[in-house]
Amino acid sequence: MYMGIDTSTKALHVVLLNEDGSIYSQTKITNKLKDLDARIFQMSDDLYNFASIIKVTASAIEAAIFIQNPMTTIKLSAVVACAKYALHRAGLSIVPVDNRSWKKMIVGNGNAKKTDIMAHAKKVWGDVFTEQDFADSACVAEWSRRQHGS
Repeated sequence: MYMGIDTSTKALHVVLLNEDGSIYSQTKITNKLKDLDARIFQMSDDLYNFASIIKVTASAIEAAIFIQNPMTTIKLSAVVACAKYALHRAGLSIVPVDNRSWKKMIVGNGNAKKTDIMAHAKKVWGDVFTEQDFADSACVAEWSRRQHGS
């Protein structure tokens, strides 16, 4: 099984792919806590609890992206770091991947827009994504699957 994670300061979108690349599950980890640190720590704990009970061959997380607002970039970096640590605690190795890298390998264009990603994801997996971030996560999981020779 292969895991792909897309992060934001509000949620973690996790997609698990079977060995053949088909979707096993889509999970959104979020909470309504107002305090950023409390929210990130709770999401990390929830990710740890989720990851502790599944067998994953490889996992990848979209690396923090640089946003015009420096505070948002810092917050997103904290989310990514906490998610990586949660998976480490669960005994999983996690590889951060730059968004341009997975977009180039999976969608065919390192500068692919959200509409391009969703169109590709629908073509590969069907119309199964309730949110754009799940499509991104599936592509990140597929990137991880391809990195491990499948």
